[in-house]
Amino acid sequence: MKKNYEDWEDEEELHVKPKKNSSGKKKSGKKRKKRKKWVNVLTIIMIVIVLLLLGVYAVINHYYGKSNYVNDSSIQINSDVETESTGITDEEAEQLQTEIIEQTEDITLPNDENVYNMLLIGVDRRDTSWYGNSDSMILMSINKDTKQIHMTSFMRDLYANIPGVGVKKLNAACAYGGGPLVVRTIEDNYKIPIDNYASVDFDAMIDIVDLVGGVEIDISEEEMRVANNYINEMCNLQGESVSAHRLTSSGPQLMDGYQAVAYARIRYVGNADYERTERQREVLEKIMQKCSSLGVTELNSLADAVLPKITHNIDQSTLLSLIGQLPTILSYEVVQSRVPYDGLYSSRGEMLVPDFSATIQRLQTEIYGSSTVGQ
Repeated sequence: MKKNYEDWEDEEELHVKPKKNSSGKKKSGKKRKKRKKWVNVLTIIMIVIVLLLLGVYAVINHYYGKSNYVNDSSIQINSDVETESTGITDEEAEQLQTEIIEQTEDITLPNDENVYNMLLIGVDRRDTSWYGNSDSMILMSINKDTKQIHMTSFMRDLYANIPGVGVKKLNAACAYGGGPLVVRTIEDNYKIPIDNYASVDFDAMIDIVDLVGGVEIDISEEEMRVANNYINEMCNLQGESVSAHRLTSSGPQLMDGYQAVAYARIRYVGNADYERTERQREVLEKIMQKCSSLGVTELNSLADAVLPKITHNIDQSTLLSLIGQLPTILSYEVVQSRVPYDGLYSSRGEMLVPDFSATIQRLQTEIYGSSTVGQ
């Protein structure tokens, strides 16, 4: 009868003499010794693998446990919130909606595994009783083929047909349904697939800027005057000393969190909201530049401190992958743009209405190198 692995062990424990071969000689014990040696080696290897897996599991749970993950299914549409007027009648909104659906209904979303799209949402929320308006919406598209990061701002006053709500300004999507509804609204209206979102309010952004050691910004006299008004407001809300953060001179300087967020909020200096989106992207790019100069240990410490301040829908494996790829991603070229594009929109009431077909084609081409428009 054939002997199994347990029989080998029993035979050695009972000191059974090895069988003789056909010539009458005893079989050599070397084969059994080698087999036993390999069993021991394999056991050690398995123990090491298990310990490594436990270590990886601990790292994943460490970071994920610190993050503020929100399941999309837990977000409910809040139809009771008051949002800004669109400046057009219900009849005009219905007609506009029909026109735009006709323009976009046959356009499909691109599919490229080498492009990762994350929507970064800056929320103006003074209390936790609602989701808040999204005053900053920047699509960060990481293209591994071109080694570029495209940062595309979507202006707050853009036309949007919000699922389950209707025609509103784009920034109202967050007030009605938080990050998930903003993601779905941009996907439906602008035909860009969004993998995940991350959302911060002013308080969190202040802390993030401070955690990277501040950012270098060149501010004008007029910008400084308006920024100081925002600094007064934010400091009073937080019980902070205004004098400790108030800007005292224009020109290039290292800004702390209050100063940088106030700078990014400036709306009515220069070309209104168009320049505000430029300031927002500038602050974000400066943060990324500071991060790119950090070592692995410093980046880990930063992730520890920053993750609890960010609301997101990123699963465990994706989050760990992004953290691991940070040093590489931060070395990519940063390209900036804004929707609506110059010459590709009109004004309707209080909204900016893009030429959707041309806008989608340009947006997809910038991010992916080609477009599904007309296919």
